[in-house]
Amino acid sequence: GNVLYSQEKYNEAINFYQRSLSIREKFHRLGYTGIATVLNNIGKGFYEQRKYDKALDFHQRALSVREKFNATNHVGIADILIDIVNVLRDQQKYEEAMKLQRRVLTIRKENYSSCHEKVAECLNRIGFLYIHQKQHYLALDYYQRALTILEKCYPLGHVDIALNLRSIGIILYEQGKHDEALDFCKRAMTINEQYYPSGHVDLALCQAYIGNILSDQGKYDEAFDFYHRALTFYKEHSSNHLNTATCLNNIAQTLKKQRKYDEALDFQQQTLTVLKNDSSSDQFRIATNLKDIGITLFEQTKYDESLNFCQQALIVFEEYYPNNHSEITVCLSWIVANFDRKFQFDLAIEYLERWLLIKEVSSSSKDISIVNVFTWLSQVQRKRGQRDLSLIYEQNCFLTRLKLLPPDHVDIGNSLSIIGKIYENLHKPMLALNYYQQALVIYRKCLSSWHYKLRDMERNIERLSEELEIELDESN
Repeated sequence: GNVLYSQEKYNEAINFYQRSLSIREKFHRLGYTGIATVLNNIGKGFYEQRKYDKALDFHQRALSVREKFNATNHVGIADILIDIVNVLRDQQKYEEAMKLQRRVLTIRKENYSSCHEKVAECLNRIGFLYIHQKQHYLALDYYQRALTILEKCYPLGHVDIALNLRSIGIILYEQGKHDEALDFCKRAMTINEQYYPSGHVDLALCQAYIGNILSDQGKYDEAFDFYHRALTFYKEHSSNHLNTATCLNNIAQTLKKQRKYDEALDFQQQTLTVLKNDSSSDQFRIATNLKDIGITLFEQTKYDESLNFCQQALIVFEEYYPNNHSEITVCLSWIVANFDRKFQFDLAIEYLERWLLIKEVSSSSKDISIVNVFTWLSQVQRKRGQRDLSLIYEQNCFLTRLKLLPPDHVDIGNSLSIIGKIYENLHKPMLALNYYQQALVIYRKCLSSWHYKLRDMERNIERLSEELEIELDESN
């Protein structure tokens, strides 16, 4: 079973583990340690197959056996708890995972000195859970505590220190502290270069993250150098094709920042090929890549091709992730944009109505993003010549903004301005003038006196008042 597990043949490994378990339970009932170990190994096999409920069941059975025969602070209990934490983390049950991980920390502090690599590992795992919860400041604190311990344990350096330094660098990167992040990642890379002169996946990961930081700093040539060093290792040595896909995609995004769309598209297509050829790839990454290719093609004004990829992405998201409304609506928005550019307004309306339905069902009453749908619907209906319908959607947009934004927000002024324009096109100049005047009041509060929107509004009011032969109050 262990050999097959190491070969990633998990079904076969589980079969041998279960045969072992049957024998142990029948003939060696007092051999609780072996029974707990086999139960936990079965759980690990199911975990690798992402069968989390089954994995959790076997890990908990193993824990029950251990707790029945061992002291509550036994290191074997801590090892099983860690496997349970892994499952709960992947199920996004972070609070439950955190509770058990803190129990592991308590056990390890009771069994080891406070300055021990096992304690440091536990602190790192708590930090990792905080990262998943987007609590980066707390995560950083635990990683730094772990680093202090590791530097005492390994004063001459160690790969565990490099891993810790890289993790701190990633957190600092997420916080936008690029210079500090770069320093930590380079320190990690230096240690990895000393331990792995012929290359290693940890070294490649450092190089890839350094590439990300440099790309965000606009140092594109330096970023490409690090990306290509990482990519060379991944292609030649790594069995983890997802690392290759991630690196290819990061290169593509960097090229897009430089508006090198043809080259970016080539790397995005390479990413898609890697993902589709890797049986372990989840459909989410494939769908995201399809969507990204669609967006790149849109930026190249290749609307038919863009539409095709965005629709492929939508199909995957709807089939595999029907509750991921965020990704589904993003796909719908790009499909709408493509139909709009292709002047196929009826089809654009069809997808906009699907988008609106999802937002109405899934969004909270305080979610202002629904105005994006109202704005699109208003614009497309105007292009269809349906000004009355356009007005209804623009009024919905205005009322939503009025409800959720400060009263003098520029977007409220924009809504009033657009409603005024629609009324003018509907040949209702008095109503148009009224809305223009309301827009001007807001623009004067939130925009500088030389802003073009304010100047345009003053000209609109002056023009309509002359046409209607209305004398304006100069003091206002």
